[in-house]
Amino acid sequence: MRIIILGAGFGGLTALEELVDRLKPEWNVEIVLVDRHPYHLFTPLLFQVVTGGVDPGHIAHPIRWLLRNGNFQFYETEIKSIDLANRKVYLNNIELSYDFLIIGMGSTTNFFGVPGADKCAFPVKTIREAVAIKNRIIDAYRQAEMETNEETRRCILSFAVVGGGATGVELAASLHDLVHMVLDRDYPRVKEGETQVYLIEATNALLGGLNPRLGEIALNSLKDRGVNVQLGCRIVGINEDGLQTADGRHIQIRTVIWASGIKPSPLIEPLQLEKTKDGKIIVGHYLDVTKCPGVYAVGDLAAFFEAGAARPLPATAAVAVQEGRSVGRNIAHVLHDEDQSPFRYVFEGDLIALGRDAAVAYMFGKAFNNFPAWVLWRAVHLMKVPGFRNRMSVAQDWSFDYILRRDTMHLE
Repeated sequence: MRIIILGAGFGGLTALEELVDRLKPEWNVEIVLVDRHPYHLFTPLLFQVVTGGVDPGHIAHPIRWLLRNGNFQFYETEIKSIDLANRKVYLNNIELSYDFLIIGMGSTTNFFGVPGADKCAFPVKTIREAVAIKNRIIDAYRQAEMETNEETRRCILSFAVVGGGATGVELAASLHDLVHMVLDRDYPRVKEGETQVYLIEATNALLGGLNPRLGEIALNSLKDRGVNVQLGCRIVGINEDGLQTADGRHIQIRTVIWASGIKPSPLIEPLQLEKTKDGKIIVGHYLDVTKCPGVYAVGDLAAFFEAGAARPLPATAAVAVQEGRSVGRNIAHVLHDEDQSPFRYVFEGDLIALGRDAAVAYMFGKAFNNFPAWVLWRAVHLMKVPGFRNRMSVAQDWSFDYILRRDTMHLE
């Protein structure tokens, strides 16, 4: 008996932990986790890697540490394809058959076909991408100090975040703090007012899909801090000199960070399954894949519709964790000849960081912001960082950031 979990994201890793806890050695069940990275990335704090708030290694929890106490195998390799008809998974140099399969490879950046976006904009989905953006920002200041043309300097020192969802809002707020509270002081030849941070959103509100009050609070907070928020601004092209908008404007910006959307892993594209328009696998009450016994999907690539809902649950870490836990529990039930339990998502609240000493929260039916929300945001995220060592390291990073200064080292 073999259970294969594809992807060590929030859904896959939680399913693994649930199975390891529930399955007994005498059941003779082999659990296999497959991921191309040797670590689980805590993506909710990835924006702080971009802006020097945390060290990149502190939000990456080594999977092999889990092997010490977990009864499972780990394959650190690329997934080539999935054969649902023959119940096999093809990896780089091996093929594995399965009795149960959990598909949780996550998502990739969606540029929505905007010309030039894939070449000129910086996505922010991986540690490598986050470090590249941080280096780009630091390089911009070094270039600006040597540039004598004022118009060119302004272009170099303009930074745009495209996408007004949670990632875009948190990144824009933190980026504003970095450039105005740290880098402007480190580079004295950069004049006051030359640096500009843009947040560009195609719709007329920030934080779409969340409680509207959160978007209003976030908008006011960002504007008060000096972020140039552009709502209803649809990008139709990106080049090395800036952005082209649908209304004919050209905004001169050298650094464009793309936080506008995601799409499911390309590995599920050839699978003949029922999917949404954006390519997500539509799953049933147990997060099971229709007409594929023993196959489940979790996380960003799974579309679970609550009763009467027109849209699936959002692609967030909180949703993926609950899905992974439910799937792990249900597979254990099946192996023990027990009935499966339908998945029920429990809303735990929304927390969005808005820069130093500021955040917005929606919990227990109420929205609140400023310092209390910021303290809550930090407490909740710190508690959820996997691994004691990582948790303590992030706490130390935050302490140095708050009391002393952020890390602005250019990493090769």
